[in-house]
Amino acid sequence: MAYRHYETRGLILNARASGEANRLYAILTPDFGLVRVLAQGVRREKSKLRYQLQNFSAEVTLIKGREYWRLVGVRATGAPANPRQISFCRRVSSVLLRLIHGEEASPLIFNDVDLAWRHLAVTATASAPAEIFALVRILSRLGYLAPATVTAEILAAEELTLDLIATIAGRRRALIGEINASLSASGL
Repeated sequence: MAYRHYETRGLILNARASGEANRLYAILTPDFGLVRVLAQGVRREKSKLRYQLQNFSAEVTLIKGREYWRLVGVRATGAPANPRQISFCRRVSSVLLRLIHGEEASPLIFNDVDLAWRHLAVTATASAPAEIFALVRILSRLGYLAPATVTAEILAAEELTLDLIATIAGRRRALIGEINASLSASGL
């Protein structure tokens, strides 16, 4: 029986051990949203996929299974993640894993997270403004954050620029207040 292979970009948000040599990944993709992916035998030293999954950004090849997607191929994209990107990924992934349930294509959310991810790869700025940028946009797209004057510039932005980073840094306290209020109101 032939299985259909799906190739897509993905940001690896979370990984945990499953069984003796398997690992279960939470991967944010533009085509399928947040998917749970089982990589069989990936914890063995002779695994071909093992080292490609250590980077947070990858091109993945998946097969749809009954309970989980199955990982059959992976190719790391970009340079290895820097400490700012790792910090960003851990903080944003905790929110995404709480708020997104089920699989639904979410190219806008993926693009928002990817914009911040790529910005942190090429600049030496702190990860906090990029996290605020991504969280404001994610919460707005999911319907947890009402439009406000303090968030208007972030929501209207096409790219994450240094000018926008400076604006976010200046409004940091108000923006964090908006994010925390919306997360508190969500009840999750």
